[in-house]
Amino acid sequence: MIVVFIRSIILYIAVLISMRIMGKGEIAEMNCFDLVITLLIAEVASLPMENNDIPMINGIAALTGLVAMQTIISFLSLKFRKVAIILSGKPSILINKGKIDYRELKKERVSINELLEQLRIQGYFNIKYIQYAILETDGSLSVVPTSDYSSTPTKEYNHIPMPLILDGNIISENLEKMDKDIIWLKQILKFHRINRIKDVLICILDEYDEIIIQKKN
Repeated sequence: MIVVFIRSIILYIAVLISMRIMGKGEIAEMNCFDLVITLLIAEVASLPMENNDIPMINGIAALTGLVAMQTIISFLSLKFRKVAIILSGKPSILINKGKIDYRELKKERVSINELLEQLRIQGYFNIKYIQYAILETDGSLSVVPTSDYSSTPTKEYNHIPMPLILDGNIISENLEKMDKDIIWLKQILKFHRINRIKDVLICILDEYDEIIIQKKN
């Protein structure tokens, strides 16, 4: 037990030094490459800690190699933009000038429901107030609201914005919550000169009972 205790302390210090050498920026960004390195460091450190038959020097050597690789890759990423793009990718504009970019959503494998969820988490419940939504390389979502957006509503909501159609699929439970039916929905689509539900990317009944519709690109 004493041996395990001492080995754990030594490996803890080694991992702590490794993370400090990598720098605060690398830990904060945590892109795909950084995540892989972090997971490998955790795995490499745990093996000598669990198995006393593995020499400590092997674990420390592996940690040193991973940190060296991370440092070299980080340096190359700073010097050469193409290296950074290959490793981390580029930000993707999911909402461009108030319109959802369906191609970017499919490219990044993000569903409309996931996009709406992330917008709500940031306090944006109505997509008509979104100018741009950018999916960053670390997976976070940056939002640029419209000039008329206010975080404090001027009047009480009738209800929260309800998606009625997402990616060509009717959300029946939301129709029921709003005391609406498919006949009413088809009349709304007909008014907007849309004949097929499958052509609708998103249809939302907003907080003031206004309809927001966008067709697929």
